[in-house]
Amino acid sequence: MNRTHKFSRQPEQVTRRQFLDRSNKFVLGSATAASAILNLNLLSQLAGADLPEAEDDYRALVCVHFAGGNDSFNMVAPCEGSGYEEYLESRGGIALPSSGEVDGLLPLDGVLVNGDGRKLGIHPSLPFLQAQYNSGKAAIVANVGTLVEPTTLANLQSGNFRVPLGLFSHSDQSMQWQTSLSDQRSAATGWGGRMADLLAGFNEPSNVSMNVSGAGDNIFQTGINTIAYAFSANGSVELSAWNSPSNAARRQAVEGILNAEYQNAFERAFAVRKKGAIQSNADYREAILVAPTVNSPFTRSNSLSAQLKIVAKTIAARKVLCKQRQTFFVQLDGFDLHGNLGTQHAILLGRVNQALSEFQVALVEMGVMDKVTTFTSSDFGRTLSSNGSGTDHAWGGNHLVFGGAVNGGQVYGTYPELALESSLDTGRGRLIPTTSVDEYVSDLALWMGVSKTNLPLVLPNLSRFHDPDLGPAMGYMATT
Repeated sequence: MNRTHKFSRQPEQVTRRQFLDRSNKFVLGSATAASAILNLNLLSQLAGADLPEAEDDYRALVCVHFAGGNDSFNMVAPCEGSGYEEYLESRGGIALPSSGEVDGLLPLDGVLVNGDGRKLGIHPSLPFLQAQYNSGKAAIVANVGTLVEPTTLANLQSGNFRVPLGLFSHSDQSMQWQTSLSDQRSAATGWGGRMADLLAGFNEPSNVSMNVSGAGDNIFQTGINTIAYAFSANGSVELSAWNSPSNAARRQAVEGILNAEYQNAFERAFAVRKKGAIQSNADYREAILVAPTVNSPFTRSNSLSAQLKIVAKTIAARKVLCKQRQTFFVQLDGFDLHGNLGTQHAILLGRVNQALSEFQVALVEMGVMDKVTTFTSSDFGRTLSSNGSGTDHAWGGNHLVFGGAVNGGQVYGTYPELALESSLDTGRGRLIPTTSVDEYVSDLALWMGVSKTNLPLVLPNLSRFHDPDLGPAMGYMATT
């Protein structure tokens, strides 16, 4: 058969040491946490039994992580009138021009849903997302962040209130976004992994995980029974020269080691995981080869586009991979802009705009625009006040959700006052979140097929902010 693979590139080849290191990290982490998660494991097995039948009901989530802490109050900001004046006063020299000015904020249709009459605009580097919002295919979720429980400035000032562990720390806050467990520093699983454990019944048995990552190992997609299949910008990752005829003797020796019987639990788990990783890679490569070709172009020099290209290829291979549910994790680095915010932020958001617009073309080509939902995450928001030419680590921030199943053209949650020393300001415009990560992602979990009954297994702290029996916390996803 003569096939043309527009996306075909040689798979990334790594050394045996690199390959084993990548695929074994989860085994060791899981073993040390085994006793702590045993009960959740049993609950997960029971909870999976009440899944509804799903026939040709494909759904996927794509998490786009802005690594470093996105300045989201320049990504989405008041663009005219008194709201813009307040924004301008707080942000000073890093403020963007108002709508209608050169390189000014791009206006979004309507006014804020919390009824204060402010009109919002989106960063001038994001015209694609402006168009998606105005056409009802994208939504804004305002002032989201990690929270242990609902809080106020008075609570914090009293000193008798729990805040997320490692607040303002990149590693801690990025992890807590991915685990949705802000009162734990070393959680063994992420909410995407716990969700995958519950939704395994939607997918037929396969060597390739339903959770696929373009950004390597991540806690978000790690469950009790689920780990992510990681790809590189070049596609699948295989052992160097593994399939080379000249390497046959060495390959046979390695296979003999992996096929040996081990009494030690760690050695046995190591061998099982290695064999699984090798087989997953082989199955993934074959699935991509026989899947329908995606012809939509992606910009190779844009790292986010390159990752989303592989996501599109994997979605195209969903039937070969026996998947009706998938999650994807991709990442764009560089958002820790303590300086040169104006120039660098525009460049980064321009890459986001390009990558998501290219991804949408591919989704439309495949006919799955209403079956794939893309959402943003980041370590934390940033200070409203400038440090001179940039901003520093803060707390709450704004996020975007995009896709055909999104109830778009609206702002969900409470877009905060941007005046310094407001009722949410803990100092320098570090705003207390008014929407928890738990609330933000609960709508996504329900849309994917998690039942209201099982939602606490995915988001154990959700009940501190929202009654799971009431359904979606935010309402930005279509319910059918």
